[in-house]
Amino acid sequence: MTSEQKRDAIVAAADDKKANYVTEIDLRGKTLIADFFIICSGTSNIHIRSVADGILEKLEEMGVRAHRTEGFSEGTWIVLDYGDVIVHVMSEDERDRYKIENLWTREVKADATGQTILMQEPAETT
Repeated sequence: MTSEQKRDAIVAAADDKKANYVTEIDLRGKTLIADFFIICSGTSNIHIRSVADGILEKLEEMGVRAHRTEGFSEGTWIVLDYGDVIVHVMSEDERDRYKIENLWTREVKADATGQTILMQEPAETT
């Protein structure tokens, strides 16, 4: 199964469990860690676990098992590692605190003197 197929199945499973603010980050060409990060939020520990369980079940039905899972006992930030796709199911508080989307959406440029400038990508508007 390709990383794009995994990404699509994960997003569909998260949507089925009513995950909030599902975000896909394409990491191809930026890092060897993974091809995609999928980040979504839940409204409670039970909801966060339900979203993560739904993703695990959906991919297992497709013959894909997570290499590693972390965070089920706390239920505030669950990580599902599928190798080329890594899923973060987070409470909204944790997501606001760590802002992991920002780690992968910043652009770095140099000014005329060679000083490094961090440029934030424009926020999406709806």
